[in-house]
Amino acid sequence: MKPNIIELVVKENRCIGCGACVSICPVNVLSIDFNSGGLYEPKEISGCLKKCSLCLKVCPFYEKDQYEDILSKELFYGLEYKQHIGYFINTYEFSKLNLNEKLCSASGGAGNYLLKKLLELNFVDEILTVKPNGDPNKLFKFNVFKTKDEIDESRGSVYYPVSMDEILDYVLKNDKRYAITALPCFAKAIRLFQKNNHKAKNRIKFIVGLVCGQMKSKDFAQQIADETFKNKTLIKSVNFRKKIPHKTAYGFAFEFENINGGVSIDYRNKSAFKYWTSRAFTPFACNNCIDIFAKCADVTLMDAWLDEKIKDYSGHSLLIVRNKIFDEILKNVNKNEVFCKKIDPDLVVKSQNGAIDEKNSFYFYDKQNILNKKIVKIKKDIQKQSLKDKKMDEVKLKKLKKQLKLKARKDTIIYLFKKHILRKTV
Repeated sequence: MKPNIIELVVKENRCIGCGACVSICPVNVLSIDFNSGGLYEPKEISGCLKKCSLCLKVCPFYEKDQYEDILSKELFYGLEYKQHIGYFINTYEFSKLNLNEKLCSASGGAGNYLLKKLLELNFVDEILTVKPNGDPNKLFKFNVFKTKDEIDESRGSVYYPVSMDEILDYVLKNDKRYAITALPCFAKAIRLFQKNNHKAKNRIKFIVGLVCGQMKSKDFAQQIADETFKNKTLIKSVNFRKKIPHKTAYGFAFEFENINGGVSIDYRNKSAFKYWTSRAFTPFACNNCIDIFAKCADVTLMDAWLDEKIKDYSGHSLLIVRNKIFDEILKNVNKNEVFCKKIDPDLVVKSQNGAIDEKNSFYFYDKQNILNKKIVKIKKDIQKQSLKDKKMDEVKLKKLKKQLKLKARKDTIIYLFKKHILRKTV
């Protein structure tokens, strides 16, 4: 058997579980399902074609000469370029004026608004995005949406693994115009898929990207739910973005419903550090990713993590626009329904500084100082143990907390020195 996606990606802990390899395989020898770590992982049966390498050509973590910047340059060359966010036409701040609409959305409601506009203006026939699945074994999955009303079912955040294999199969079997939502690595996989399949290239008209600092395994939600319910429980649904009045935009909660109809809320007072900052239940593939802003997408959406915006618990969106159609939509919003204005791209970058620092510390590990290397090493240990046996090492968590406090103190000193001694804008 010749080396393929299993040997060169999966066994090297570089697979993110996007499912593109499964859909592109011409002899259907690949399938995908959850592995023991709660992540999607392809499996192979015999029959792989000796001279075929399509599975590797569409993998976002194998093609070493297909970095996001190279792919995005092919797509958007001629636009303005900026470090981190890539090519762009304009950057925007966005917020729906209807509070109830915002409270159902991940941030300011930009994704819901744009997807509906694509249908309304007849730019696409169907929307491909993620919605709750109602299955304790698979809480979320990609679905097909044909009407604006249906799109409301897909609102909110999803910190849960999904695979694109079924939805890409659907695209190949149905000759229609599509828009699809995607995390950065998924957006890259779709672009590689389009380069190797003319049907996908012609039918997928828009990729709506989502900023991402790290993905999570299915055990991330399960572990927090078990702690919240104070016993092992089967989850029927989860709202990963329950917004709490009188708190900041950061202060959202997770709301779980079990199969018996019981509801419990995690206010993330402890779990935010224990299960997010610590890197627990984060796929190893995320350690090899540097694309936060979905550089291959036509538009990228994110939370406005800026001091003046996080005070509003209902949330605000920021957008990076790389496609003229999205730019025209945002220039012509109904001002009675939406607040939308251009924003300095530097502020867009600033809003995600935390994710940028986190990505850099893993991707450019060799260039980090001693303190940062210690932090990364502890996080990798926590990451490895959580994926292997779903356990948390409390001793390592305490060590991590101590090192992060030292880092925060050091960063504060540097900040104050630059601001007050060097008189630099920071």
